[in-house]
Amino acid sequence: KAMADQGLCSRRQAEQIIQEGRVKLNGRPVQLGDKMDIRADILSVDGQRVFFDRKKEYYYYMMNKPRGYITTSSDDRGRKTVLDLIKDTPTRVYPVGRLDRNTTGVLLLTNDGDLAARLTHPKYMKKKIYHVTCDKNVAMSDMDLLVSGIELEDGPVYADEVSYVNDADRSQ
Repeated sequence: KAMADQGLCSRRQAEQIIQEGRVKLNGRPVQLGDKMDIRADILSVDGQRVFFDRKKEYYYYMMNKPRGYITTSSDDRGRKTVLDLIKDTPTRVYPVGRLDRNTTGVLLLTNDGDLAARLTHPKYMKKKIYHVTCDKNVAMSDMDLLVSGIELEDGPVYADEVSYVNDADRSQ
């Protein structure tokens, strides 16, 4: 967590390099779950000491995600990611939430992990509102399916509420 907080890598990447034996704490190899005091302990990765910022600066970016980009930090299949659009940031930032590759809309990116967790973790029960425009009218029976639940690749999803933006336009 300390390495990810410093923007050195993601938490998953940190776990990987710890398991590879590349991380040492006070000269001894780190094990997953080891605790450290960033004010007193010395952490090194590949023999290079990691210096920790005493006062962390948080960065927040709001983006209108264009179609064709995936909402992830990296992609092993070489697809374009939202981070390709903001390469000149002073620290590593992460997308908060997900938008599908062909979806456009507002996306928040930040290095503030606490805020990201409060906005996305189910235990905080934050409601999300989506305005969807389709290329054809949507039947009420299809909207009822969203409320009763539909199965996606990563599991079922349910909408708390679904309504037309206005009765004259059934495509929104």
